[in-house]
Amino acid sequence: MTVASATRLGARPGALVQRRLRTSARNMLDGIVTAIVHGPVNAEVGLLVNDCIVIDALVTNSCVASLDLHPGGRAVALINASFITLLADTPDLRLSARNLIGGTVVEVTDSPVESEVVLDIGGGRELAAIVTSHSRRELNLVPGAQTLACFKASHIILAAEY
Repeated sequence: MTVASATRLGARPGALVQRRLRTSARNMLDGIVTAIVHGPVNAEVGLLVNDCIVIDALVTNSCVASLDLHPGGRAVALINASFITLLADTPDLRLSARNLIGGTVVEVTDSPVESEVVLDIGGGRELAAIVTSHSRRELNLVPGAQTLACFKASHIILAAEY
Protein backbone atom coordinates (compact mmCIF):
# COMPACT_ATOMS: atom_id res chain seq x y z
CA MET A 1 0.00 0.00 0.00
CA THR A 2 1.37 3.39 -0.92
CA VAL A 3 1.31 6.38 1.42
CA ALA A 4 -1.21 8.08 -0.87
CA SER A 5 -3.61 5.12 -0.81
CA ALA A 6 -3.20 4.75 2.96
CA THR A 7 -4.07 8.43 3.38
CA ARG A 8 -7.18 8.00 1.21
CA LEU A 9 -8.23 5.15 3.50
CA GLY A 10 -7.98 7.39 6.55
CA ALA A 11 -4.47 6.64 7.84
CA ARG A 12 -2.50 9.61 9.17
CA PRO A 13 0.45 10.58 6.95
CA GLY A 14 3.59 9.03 8.42
CA ALA A 15 1.60 6.47 10.44
CA LEU A 16 2.77 2.89 10.15
CA VAL A 17 0.42 0.83 7.98
CA GLN A 18 0.49 -2.79 9.13
CA ARG A 19 -0.46 -5.65 6.87
CA ARG A 20 -1.08 -9.20 7.98
CA LEU A 21 -0.85 -11.74 5.22
CA ARG A 22 -2.59 -15.05 4.76
CA THR A 23 -1.98 -17.12 1.66
CA SER A 24 -3.23 -20.27 0.02
CA ALA A 25 0.37 -21.34 -0.66
CA ARG A 26 1.03 -24.34 1.60
CA ASN A 27 4.78 -23.66 1.75
CA MET A 28 6.19 -20.45 3.20
CA LEU A 29 9.96 -20.55 3.66
CA ASP A 30 11.64 -17.46 5.02
CA GLY A 31 15.31 -16.94 4.46
CA ILE A 32 18.24 -14.72 3.61
CA VAL A 33 18.97 -13.55 0.07
CA THR A 34 22.35 -14.97 -0.93
CA ALA A 35 22.70 -13.67 -4.48
CA ILE A 36 20.84 -11.92 -7.28
CA VAL A 37 21.73 -12.49 -10.93
CA HIS A 38 20.02 -10.03 -13.27
CA GLY A 39 19.01 -10.81 -16.83
CA PRO A 40 17.37 -8.45 -19.32
CA VAL A 41 13.88 -8.95 -17.81
CA ASN A 42 14.13 -11.40 -14.91
CA ALA A 43 16.49 -12.03 -12.04
CA GLU A 44 17.41 -15.27 -10.31
CA VAL A 45 17.33 -14.80 -6.54
CA GLY A 46 19.03 -17.27 -4.21
CA LEU A 47 17.36 -17.68 -0.80
CA LEU A 48 19.04 -19.57 2.05
CA VAL A 49 16.15 -21.33 3.84
CA ASN A 50 18.14 -23.44 6.31
CA ASP A 51 21.79 -24.08 7.11
CA CYS A 52 22.54 -25.73 3.76
CA ILE A 53 19.64 -25.28 1.32
CA VAL A 54 19.48 -22.39 -1.11
CA ILE A 55 16.40 -22.27 -3.31
CA ASP A 56 16.38 -20.24 -6.49
CA ALA A 57 13.45 -18.05 -7.48
CA LEU A 58 12.95 -16.34 -10.82
CA VAL A 59 11.24 -12.95 -10.57
CA THR A 60 11.18 -9.80 -12.67
CA ASN A 61 13.84 -7.15 -12.17
CA SER A 62 11.08 -4.70 -11.24
CA CYS A 63 10.00 -7.07 -8.44
CA VAL A 64 13.58 -7.19 -7.13
CA ALA A 65 13.53 -3.40 -6.98
CA SER A 66 10.02 -3.02 -5.50
CA LEU A 67 10.73 -5.65 -2.82
CA ASP A 68 14.13 -4.02 -2.14
CA LEU A 69 15.81 -7.42 -2.41
CA HIS A 70 19.56 -7.45 -1.83
CA PRO A 71 22.16 -9.97 -0.64
CA GLY A 72 21.88 -10.28 3.12
CA GLY A 73 18.25 -9.10 3.14
CA ARG A 74 15.30 -11.24 4.15
CA ALA A 75 12.51 -12.64 1.98
CA VAL A 76 9.83 -15.32 2.08
CA ALA A 77 9.36 -17.92 -0.66
CA LEU A 78 5.76 -18.97 -1.29
CA ILE A 79 5.40 -22.30 -3.09
CA ASN A 80 2.08 -23.93 -3.90
CA ALA A 81 2.14 -27.61 -2.88
CA SER A 82 0.79 -28.68 -6.27
CA PHE A 83 3.86 -27.12 -7.98
CA ILE A 84 6.17 -29.60 -6.23
CA THR A 85 7.00 -32.90 -7.92
CA LEU A 86 8.27 -35.81 -5.83
CA LEU A 87 10.60 -38.39 -7.33
CA ALA A 88 12.85 -41.28 -6.43
CA ASP A 89 16.58 -40.63 -6.20
CA THR A 90 17.79 -41.54 -9.68
CA PRO A 91 21.52 -41.53 -10.54
CA ASP A 92 22.43 -39.08 -13.35
CA LEU A 93 18.96 -37.53 -13.24
CA ARG A 94 18.70 -34.33 -15.27
CA LEU A 95 15.82 -31.91 -14.88
CA SER A 96 14.91 -28.48 -16.16
CA ALA A 97 13.59 -27.60 -12.67
CA ARG A 98 16.15 -25.46 -10.84
CA ASN A 99 15.33 -26.64 -7.31
CA LEU A 100 15.96 -30.21 -6.18
CA ILE A 101 15.75 -30.87 -2.43
CA GLY A 102 16.05 -34.15 -0.56
CA GLY A 103 13.85 -34.88 2.40
CA THR A 104 12.27 -37.45 4.68
CA VAL A 105 8.53 -38.08 4.61
CA VAL A 106 7.09 -37.13 8.01
CA GLU A 107 3.36 -37.08 7.26
CA VAL A 108 0.98 -38.38 4.61
CA THR A 109 -2.68 -37.43 4.26
CA ASP A 110 -4.26 -39.82 1.79
CA SER A 111 -7.47 -39.66 -0.19
CA PRO A 112 -8.79 -41.72 -3.11
CA VAL A 113 -7.47 -39.18 -5.66
CA GLU A 114 -4.69 -37.08 -4.14
CA SER A 115 -2.30 -37.23 -1.22
CA GLU A 116 -0.50 -34.52 0.70
CA VAL A 117 3.05 -35.56 1.52
CA VAL A 118 5.04 -33.49 4.03
CA LEU A 119 8.84 -33.68 3.94
CA ASP A 120 11.35 -32.74 6.61
CA ILE A 121 14.06 -30.92 4.63
CA GLY A 122 16.26 -30.19 7.66
CA GLY A 123 16.80 -27.22 9.92
CA GLY A 124 13.25 -27.44 11.26
CA ARG A 125 11.85 -26.80 7.78
CA GLU A 126 9.11 -28.75 6.02
CA LEU A 127 7.92 -28.86 2.45
CA ALA A 128 4.44 -30.09 1.51
CA ALA A 129 3.60 -31.57 -1.90
CA ILE A 130 0.33 -32.70 -3.46
CA VAL A 131 0.65 -35.85 -5.58
CA THR A 132 -1.80 -38.35 -6.94
CA SER A 133 -2.51 -41.21 -4.57
CA HIS A 134 -1.38 -43.58 -7.33
CA SER A 135 2.04 -41.84 -7.47
CA ARG A 136 2.31 -41.86 -3.67
CA ARG A 137 1.84 -45.63 -3.68
CA GLU A 138 4.20 -46.17 -6.67
CA LEU A 139 6.97 -44.18 -4.96
CA ASN A 140 6.22 -45.82 -1.59
CA LEU A 141 5.93 -42.42 0.09
CA VAL A 142 5.33 -43.40 3.69
CA PRO A 143 6.66 -41.80 6.88
CA GLY A 144 10.40 -42.38 7.10
CA ALA A 145 10.91 -42.75 3.33
CA GLN A 146 13.53 -40.62 1.58
CA THR A 147 12.51 -38.71 -1.55
CA LEU A 148 13.42 -35.74 -3.71
CA ALA A 149 11.25 -32.67 -4.21
CA CYS A 150 11.70 -30.55 -7.32
CA PHE A 151 10.11 -27.30 -8.44
CA LYS A 152 10.80 -24.62 -10.98
CA ALA A 153 12.33 -21.31 -9.96
CA SER A 154 9.51 -19.55 -11.81
CA HIS A 155 6.91 -21.25 -9.58
CA ILE A 156 8.11 -19.36 -6.50
CA ILE A 157 6.53 -16.11 -5.36
CA LEU A 158 8.80 -13.95 -3.22
CA ALA A 159 7.51 -11.65 -0.50
CA ALA A 160 9.34 -9.21 1.75
CA GLU A 161 8.34 -7.18 4.77
CA TYR A 162 8.58 -3.43 4.57
